[in-house]
Amino acid sequence: MPTRSTVQPPAPDDQARADGFHRIAGVDEAGRGPWAGPVVAAAVILRTPRLPVRIDDSKRLTPAQRTRAFHVIRNHASVGFGIVCADEIDRHNILQATLLAMQQAMEDLPVPPELFLIDGPIVPRSAIPCRPVVHGDQYSYVIGCASIMAKVLRDGLMEFYHELVPHYALNRHKGYGTALHAQRLRLLGPSVFHRCSFRPVRELLLSE
Repeated sequence: MPTRSTVQPPAPDDQARADGFHRIAGVDEAGRGPWAGPVVAAAVILRTPRLPVRIDDSKRLTPAQRTRAFHVIRNHASVGFGIVCADEIDRHNILQATLLAMQQAMEDLPVPPELFLIDGPIVPRSAIPCRPVVHGDQYSYVIGCASIMAKVLRDGLMEFYHELVPHYALNRHKGYGTALHAQRLRLLGPSVFHRCSFRPVRELLLSE
């Protein structure tokens, strides 16, 4: 009777290097699901294969771990960022806005890579080869780095927006759909940072 193989496929980064690519960029985003704030993408080309800090899917790290990793990555990598704000998300839809943010981050890199590893099943348009990696922030080291960079930058932006519209408590929920956010949204209505095409915000506007 045949048995299931226990041999694990190589990590996407290792496979890319085995295929002859040397300068590899990881690309990931933060902020697809929130009701408010931008979607932020990061592209990262490491100058060293491993860093003296924990690298993982940003959601698996504490805020302190993410912040420390952010600064270490900045010191050991070339990084590009892309930011697409709420009104652009409403105009394009969140998928197209995410791809646009990724494309901006890829173009923002100070040096071009030979290959992009993109988190998720869909890749942005690029003249440089791209490989989609589903759950890439868990399986690819360089995509994990991009995940951290995008998350920390977006959280920082939400802290800044909180100073402008403090009654929404954006510094606490970062725009995600928590009970506190829903309560403040019902009380105050949407701010300029809210995504009016997202159902909870849209339903509130229709009920007015």
